[in-house]
Amino acid sequence: MLSTVPNSVRVEPQQERSARRLANFLDVAEVLFVEIGYEATTMTAIAERSGSGIGTLYHYFPDKQSLAFALFNQYTQKVEAYWKPLIEHAETLSHTAFAETFLERVVEFLRERPAYLQLLAAPIRFSRDPAARRALRIAIANAFRAKDPSLASERAMLAANISLQMVKGMTTLYAEASLREKPLIIAEFKKALTLYLGSVFSDDERSSTERRR
Repeated sequence: MLSTVPNSVRVEPQQERSARRLANFLDVAEVLFVEIGYEATTMTAIAERSGSGIGTLYHYFPDKQSLAFALFNQYTQKVEAYWKPLIEHAETLSHTAFAETFLERVVEFLRERPAYLQLLAAPIRFSRDPAARRALRIAIANAFRAKDPSLASERAMLAANISLQMVKGMTTLYAEASLREKPLIIAEFKKALTLYLGSVFSDDERSSTERRR
């Protein structure tokens, strides 16, 4: 049964030493989630591996779910850093190059942060800040409009939403796949996103041509 994650950090660090201790807890949890999985990881194991007392860990996090939520939030911020340079230069790329690079950045993140996949498989319902989700969609939609100024804002936002749903779908299948299957999944989603974006921009080009007639 899924559980909803409560507020993450119980006490926000006020000093550099506290911030380092908090970061260390998150780093240790990340390693343990990969080594033995989310379910097998305990607060005691995190405290022991980090070299701190269990009381100190509970001072920051009321439970493992809260710690996982803090780590998940950290990941959502980091993955956007992978996308940001691509989004900023989308207007200079073909739709094929954009689709392929967009998904390659996602895969790069997944390989560098394998604990993210462990968290996705955990019996926890993670939810991002709605404002942050919308900001990302707007950024992608704006990139599409920069690439094609004649693209209607509603169409651009829809394309951004569908593109991100494809990313979500690829991530889900990637997490469940064997090492042999992962490259095949990536290749198929690259083709799917390329075809979709090609239709978005070609449809808009046709509409523009028709309006000029």
